[in-house]
Amino acid sequence: MNNNNKKRNTKLIVLSVVAVLIVALILFYYNKPDSSSSSDYTSEISKKGDIITYYSFSGNMKSKDEKQIIADKIVKIKEFNVKEGDIVQAGDVLYTVDISDMDANLEQAAAAVELAQINYDNAKDGMADQQLLQLEAAVSSAKLSYDDAAKNLDRIQAVYDEGGISEQSFEQAKTQCELAKQQYETAVSNYDLAKDKQINVSIETAEAQLKQAQAAYEAVKKQAGDPQVMATFSGEVKKIYASENVSTMAGSPIMDIADYSEMKAVVKVDEYDLGAVSEGKEVTVKVDALDKEYKGVITKISKEATTGKTAGALQTSLNEISYYLADVAVEDGSDLYTGMSVEVKVLNQSVKDTVVISMKALQFDNTNNPFVYCKDENGEISPKQIQIGINDGLQVQITEGIREGEEIFVPANVTPVMSMDMMGGE
Repeated sequence: MNNNNKKRNTKLIVLSVVAVLIVALILFYYNKPDSSSSSDYTSEISKKGDIITYYSFSGNMKSKDEKQIIADKIVKIKEFNVKEGDIVQAGDVLYTVDISDMDANLEQAAAAVELAQINYDNAKDGMADQQLLQLEAAVSSAKLSYDDAAKNLDRIQAVYDEGGISEQSFEQAKTQCELAKQQYETAVSNYDLAKDKQINVSIETAEAQLKQAQAAYEAVKKQAGDPQVMATFSGEVKKIYASENVSTMAGSPIMDIADYSEMKAVVKVDEYDLGAVSEGKEVTVKVDALDKEYKGVITKISKEATTGKTAGALQTSLNEISYYLADVAVEDGSDLYTGMSVEVKVLNQSVKDTVVISMKALQFDNTNNPFVYCKDENGEISPKQIQIGINDGLQVQITEGIREGEEIFVPANVTPVMSMDMMGGE
């Protein structure tokens, strides 16, 4: 049994070697045909030309400015002033809100402001003047008493100097004058203190209370909200979600407004091609549905990544390629519609007036070195090593090995292998 197995294995090995030789001969036959037979080739002439390569990104058209109005609290819409399809201008009233449930609170807050205003006016105009008049009268009275005491002291001083009264009487008059002076100075001090501090404190307190009441009123007014909601920009009422006289919960959409006067293309750029795009870069926007191309400029590149599987979703797996949304402003896009599929092309590489051949004429050896078939000095078709530059998928730049006007032979039975490394862009 062992000998039989060995024989069987030997036979299998021999058959395998024969099969490999047959395959090798077939490959040799097709990849290196008989140089004496040019019927196995087609030919072309190398020429001068231009090659431009692009990065290509797909996406859709959208309106440049679109806003969804969201309820910031529970609201009941009293009346819509617009309907779907209407064109509105910035400042137009879109709808009115029923704020009747806030009327009582507004009236109460307004009454508090009115009362605080009255108190402030009384403190400023009434009570202040009254207190000042009383203190001024006290000052005047003390001044009269002091003046009388001073005159009396002068008279007694003269009599005392002549020896007409006793020293005790003179000292009494002197003491009365000093006391009257102290009373006058005290009255003046009280007046000044009341004028500069006490009355001002009373007025400032009333003023603070008035401001507090006004702030409370504004807070209630803000809570109630403006009964009229206006458009913040011009556009078309795209969709209305809410209904009249039905409470709409906070966070619910009320309506969409879109400005279709200017359009933009939104495309996905994978993370490996981000270096090819930048804000302000000029691009070409191709719309297949209209068979037209438009000039465009990249205006924005998102910082948030989306996954290749779910547009708009944040990246959740390291195994998924991340994409970034780029906005492209489109010039003269009045005939465009939202949702149209677009292809945005960004310039990658460009060469002018260079030697080019078709991609089908380009061949690669088993070490991936490029060559073409040309006739040698003996008139036989043989491989010729070349150096290549960029390509656009149809033609390739020849940097060394081929001059303009040379005849290139293309094997009829060989399909050239195109390396992805050669292709410029996406």
